[in-house]
Amino acid sequence: MKNYITTDQRIHGLSQIIAKVNNSFVRQEPDDSHTNLYFDTLGDRIVGRWIETAEGKIMLSLKLSELQFEWLNAAYHTVASFPSIGKKMADVEEDIKNHLFELGLTKARFSDKLHFEIPDYPFQLAPIQSIPNQKMGVWKDIRSIANDVCAVLLGHLQIDGEIRIWPHHFDTGFYLTTHNGLGIGFGLAMSDGMVDGPYYYTSGYRTSVELIYQNLPELPNGEWVTGEHWNGAVLPLSALNDLPKEAYRAKIIDYMLKSVTWFLNQC
Repeated sequence: MKNYITTDQRIHGLSQIIAKVNNSFVRQEPDDSHTNLYFDTLGDRIVGRWIETAEGKIMLSLKLSELQFEWLNAAYHTVASFPSIGKKMADVEEDIKNHLFELGLTKARFSDKLHFEIPDYPFQLAPIQSIPNQKMGVWKDIRSIANDVCAVLLGHLQIDGEIRIWPHHFDTGFYLTTHNGLGIGFGLAMSDGMVDGPYYYTSGYRTSVELIYQNLPELPNGEWVTGEHWNGAVLPLSALNDLPKEAYRAKIIDYMLKSVTWFLNQC
């Protein structure tokens, strides 16, 4: 799990460049969803959002196998690339900034700082190092399953939703509103102090009626967390250690279905 956590932090830090590009050139949304990312398992990359230019749509991505930033066009062809290994984050960001004019984008807009901060990782000021294949493979497997189970839940609920990575907390997940007005959040979060390690979470919100967290059903997989700052169900990844992939996924889905069903029954 330590390898996954350190890789998670590395990719989180690198992805802030994509978030900054999104924030600079994508139409802003009140919920900050314009800054969101996505782990594209087929393309082996973290992608941002499409940006409109005079020459068509483009999108900044981070190719995970090389840790190389790439501008993609609408046909998913690479129109420019920026290696990062051996460089500092500030230098890579400057390389991307200096290329904006050739794309028809304004440097000035890219100079603004993001409106949120991430943890002060100790490696952020050092030259960027490659991530060993084994560590990257573990990260991809865990985040791929997160993508998959999110899609399964969206299909179960039959509600349009977008599976994304929020660049601030770096959780793979979604937030949606059901047909009867219940807000549901579900996803895989980084280790953040609330749970000792990465974890899946399920949360619910009502604007008109407060949810009462009493007589909560037992979760064979996962547990309920209630308190002043957050209420919901969690499933730590540590509870899934050493399980075969099928059993690993089955436990997540069992946790997901039981926790989401409780929220749905509160309407």
